[in-house]
Amino acid sequence: MPIYEYQCDDCGKDFDTLRPMSQADTAIACERCGGAHTHRKLSLFFAQSEGQSVAGTSGGCGSCAGGHCASCSPN
Repeated sequence: MPIYEYQCDDCGKDFDTLRPMSQADTAIACERCGGAHTHRKLSLFFAQSEGQSVAGTSGGCGSCAGGHCASCSPN
């Protein structure tokens, strides 16, 4: 079962939970305030194999997949 990330529109709390894929976009109560106004967030991931980046993104840029290119780097 995948882990999905959610955010509460009432209190701003970010939380995650294990849910079946069929329930990913079904309403879920906030862990903090119990509010029903939540939405699923876009999840980012990073995978590495033998020191090489293989999938996902760790920053705001998908082109380098590591946050180390000129368009991603804060410097």
